[in-house]
Amino acid sequence: MFTTATAAAALSVVALAGCGAPGLPDRDPEAVGAAAVVMQEDPVTAVVFLPDAGYEYFDQTAFTLDDSTPLEGVADRRDIAEGDRLEVWTGPCAESFPVQCDVVGVRVLD
Repeated sequence: MFTTATAAAALSVVALAGCGAPGLPDRDPEAVGAAAVVMQEDPVTAVVFLPDAGYEYFDQTAFTLDDSTPLEGVADRRDIAEGDRLEVWTGPCAESFPVQCDVVGVRVLD
């Protein structure tokens, strides 16, 4: 279950952006679902994720975004709101609960 400690830990980590030109990866997203909690604390935004069916691996993951994270659907990471529908592209993930992944791109669908 999501805790304040989980979000605080996520805020202390800055996600790595994808290499090369900015933009979303040319593949299907690894995670599809909704932003359950959004915490803004510069220089990062932590988005606690509530996955759609089939993406339960990412349940309660706190995806951490910074200003270099490629975004689509919003002008800035600070524009992501609780309840927004998201597609998330990830890099390497640490096996834990909740899983911890580098974010390489986010599309806001709302």
